[in-house]
Amino acid sequence: MTTVADRSVPEVDAIRHHYEVSNDFYRLLLGPTLMYSGGYWEEGEGLTQALDEAQERKLDRFVELAGAAGAGRVLDIGCGWGTMLNRATSVHGVREGVGLTLSRTQERFVASLDNPRITARVESWEDHVADEPYDAAFCINALEHFVSSELPPRERAKKFRVFFQKVAANLRPGARLVLHTMTAEALPMNRRLLDDLKFLQRSEFENCHIPHLHELTGGAEGLFDVVEIVNERESFAVACRAWLELLAARRDEAVALEGEEVVARFERYLDIFAYTLEDRFFNNFRITVARR
Repeated sequence: MTTVADRSVPEVDAIRHHYEVSNDFYRLLLGPTLMYSGGYWEEGEGLTQALDEAQERKLDRFVELAGAAGAGRVLDIGCGWGTMLNRATSVHGVREGVGLTLSRTQERFVASLDNPRITARVESWEDHVADEPYDAAFCINALEHFVSSELPPRERAKKFRVFFQKVAANLRPGARLVLHTMTAEALPMNRRLLDDLKFLQRSEFENCHIPHLHELTGGAEGLFDVVEIVNERESFAVACRAWLELLAARRDEAVALEGEEVVARFERYLDIFAYTLEDRFFNNFRITVARR
């Protein structure tokens, strides 16, 4: 199902600017798991050597938190290359997985996995209406793209409220949403940080708003019960450093695939995310909530 593929919408264009770089480039950058969020490394494991295991460990924990093992239907909002859904259906016995993405290249990649239990749709979360309620939902480092930074604070709060309302409407009572998202802290600015944030806003993730935690808790209030909130900024910073190492090791191949400008963009943005997480300007929260 495709509802936005041929429309030019500012948020859609911004997402495609970043996510419709070739799948081959992303496989080089992220490794075989193609998971674009923090992983769970164990003590003593190598940064790049254990990247895939760290990502799979994270996905397994998310399935556990969502109570999704053996579930009938699960939803992944911002599904990327289908890694979460592929593992949930192949390893954890989920019968059917539906993923939403605005990237046409990601939709095609998920279709190429040849897993009849999963479907990716080029469809906004705002447009999605489930045929029947889902038993669990995931949104893994995608929410940062859903609300425009150009909106005033009150309008941003309304948009987050609509997000949680839409998710709740698509879940059965008691079903859980596991949300992984960056949030921003109100910390003093310096020249380097200001310049880097401008780069993120203007060159890589145009008009994307990294939320504050209170915007999320306010949006979910009355719709979901909070099960847990855990700050996992370190695991995301480590993932960014691992991706930078993989990119450096195969930089010539990356340039051949996408050109110097794209590679330089990715190097800069990953370094910005790594140090802002390490310096605690950004967080990366794992939030588990249950539909009332």
